[in-house]
Amino acid sequence: MRIRETDLPGIGKKYVVLLKSGKELVIIIHNTGRREIYLMEDEEPNCVIELTDEEAKELGFLVAGATYQPISTEKMEMILQQVVMEWVKVHQNSNFVNKTIAELEIRRKTGVSIIAIERGGKVIPSPDPYKEQIKAGDTLIAVGTRQQMKAFLDLCGGCST
Repeated sequence: MRIRETDLPGIGKKYVVLLKSGKELVIIIHNTGRREIYLMEDEEPNCVIELTDEEAKELGFLVAGATYQPISTEKMEMILQQVVMEWVKVHQNSNFVNKTIAELEIRRKTGVSIIAIERGGKVIPSPDPYKEQIKAGDTLIAVGTRQQMKAFLDLCGGCST
């Protein structure tokens, strides 16, 4: 990526960023703090965005990754090869019926985490392991390795994926 900087006397500064796609991103920062961003295609603006000083700073934080750091593709592929997510239906004859996640010691015994419970068309995200009882008909959204998931299904006895 190449960046060219040009002074605009009485106005501010102009930055031209040559993108990998071959397009140019032109950013004009006015002395007043206002920003203009142009996406140039064939020397014509394809898109124009105007930002206040505050909006530009917030956008800068987002673009710089100050609030969120994405996971690299290689790392994500490694994670996805090792971790599975299953929707597990709890039947009436399950060992889990009318018991809490903590009471069943699911994580300690199997390594699986229950990240949500689907009940009656509603989702209970991050269920409280000490308060939320598992009911017949619930669908447990569980995360773990394939080996952990097998141990989880064995512990459940009366669950299906």
